[in-house]
Parts: sequence; structure tokens; C-alpha cells
Amino acid sequence: MAQKDTDLLTEKLVSFVDFFGKAVSSKGILEKDIIAMDETAVWFAMVSPSTIDKRGAKSVALKTTGHKKSHLTVVLAAKADGTKLKPYIVFKGAKRDVKAMQQQVPRAVIATSVNGWMNDTLATHWLLNVVGKFSFTPRVLVWDSYCCHISAATKAELKSDYNITTAVIPGGYTKYIQAPDVMWNQPFKQSLHDAYDQWMAGDADKQYTAGGGNLKAPARRLLVDWVIAAWDKLDKDLIRKSFKVCGQSVKTDGSEDNLIHCFKEGQPCAAGQEALTQLHQRYQENRQAAEDEEDEEQLLNNELVVLDDVDDEDAEDTDILIDEEE
Repeated sequence: MAQKDTDLLTEKLVSFVDFFGKAVSSKGILEKDIIAMDETAVWFAMVSPSTIDKRGAKSVALKTTGHKKSHLTVVLAAKADGTKLKPYIVFKGAKRDVKAMQQQVPRAVIATSVNGWMNDTLATHWLLNVVGKFSFTPRVLVWDSYCCHISAATKAELKSDYNITTAVIPGGYTKYIQAPDVMWNQPFKQSLHDAYDQWMAGDADKQYTAGGGNLKAPARRLLVDWVIAAWDKLDKDLIRKSFKVCGQSVKTDGSEDNLIHCFKEGQPCAAGQEALTQLHQRYQENRQAAEDEEDEEQLLNNELVVLDDVDDEDAEDTDILIDEEE
């Protein structure tokens, strides 16, 4: 990466972390009210990148259902205190199956769209059914700049009693400061791959085509069970750490800036930690100057009040006392 590009990346990352810290501090937002979310694609055929066979085999056949292009979307969301929200699962079409699963699976919210991706309608549905309205405490939602996150329809929905400030991570920056992208998605998908491999190796829960006897893709309900199990398996401590690593639950006084991974020594944006330190020092100096100015103004006001309280009669007595002392 060119130095100019690195400098610009560092500047934008520092700006985002600084903005986020100010928003959390000014609104008094607690860790239980800091929410991160991300969509990730899950494929019906999760072919493993490695294979196992007897030593000496010249070739290894990869078993697959032939549905490598079929996908569903999984939306994962959690809070900085480690609380996990329900996974949100979007299938392509399959309205009948989805309707049945909506009644049968209380631990996930299941939806459908024409192409299996999120859209404005589903973003509103996710907000209503996973995040929820009517919070008595202020909240902040961190997500990327995917079109349905920043659309007019979604912005309008967020204005209706959610008590949420949104922090949008610009495109190209999610791998540095988006908690799901940085720490959740890899172990989550590894658990799904493990479940798929076990299913492929066994005989249970399999269906075959009537004509050729070809193995069908895993049933949608089975995929939902895998998603729930994989999300359950993700460690809460890892979720809590991910918010620190991405600078979204670090202390606003700068004492935890060293935990932000993209600013650590050896990373392309290591200069960001010093830039954040300088910002904190500047804010502290400005705050101290404002407090000193306020103290001086208060002192002057107090003096003026004392003088205003002295009436003419008191003033004459004061003059007499002074004269007598002289």
C-alpha cells in the first residue's frame, strides 16, 4: 500500500474512532447499548478447502451437492457487553418453508426475499424484530454502508422511537473496525463448515433426487439449525473483545487506545495510536482552558454580586470606618 494511501486510511480510521467515542461519551451510551451488525453470505454447498484420503492416493474426489451458487444471508448482531441478538436469516424465495419455520423456530428470525439478500423492507423488519423499538436509554448501531443501511427508507424508520444513533463504517474500512468482520465471521463460518462436513460424512438428514439419486442440498431447516448452533458457539468474551479491538468500547480518556488492533505496532495504520493520543491531549487542554475560563467568570460574577449587595448606607459606613482607621 502506498504511503499516501496509508496516511489517508489512518486519518479516516482515527476520525471514525474519535467520532464514535465522542458520540458514546456525549450521549452517555452504555456498553449494553452499543450494537454492531453485519450480513454474511452462507452457501448451501460449503466445500472444504482441504480433503482427507488414504496416503498415496493420486487424486481425491470432492463430494458436493452441486449447489455452490445457492446461498442464504445471515445477519449477526451483538452488543459490546457480549449479549447476542437473534440471528436473522434470509432465504431466496421459499415462502412456504419460511412461513412454516417462522412458527417453528423461536430462536431466529427468518425471512425471504427475491434474491436472498437484504433490502430496505428487510432492514426495517430486522430493526423491528431483532433490535426493537422504545429504548429508554440511548443506543448506537454500528454497521457498514450497504445500500439498505443508508437508504431514505431505513433512515426514516430509524427516526421513529428507536433512540438510536447510527455509525456508518465507510466502504473498504470494515476489515479494520467492524467487529463482526474482524472477529466474528471467521469462527462462525468455520462452525458452519464443520457442521456441513459432518453432514456430508454421515447418512442422517439426507435426501436424494428421484431420478439420478443425486444428493440434494441440505434442507433449509437444517441450515437454520446450523446457523443457530454456530452463533451459540461463538464465545461471548470474543464478542466483548471485538468491540475493544475495533475501538467501539474503549475508554474515552485514551487509556485503552492500545487495544485497537489496526493501530498496533506492525499494522499499516500504527500511526493512528499517536494521532489519537494527540487528539485526547488537545481535548483535555481545551477542556481545562474552558474550565479555567468558567472559574474566572464565576469569580467575577460573585464579586459583582457582592458589590451589588452593598447599598448606599453601607457604603457611607464603610467610608467612615476607613476614615477612622486613617
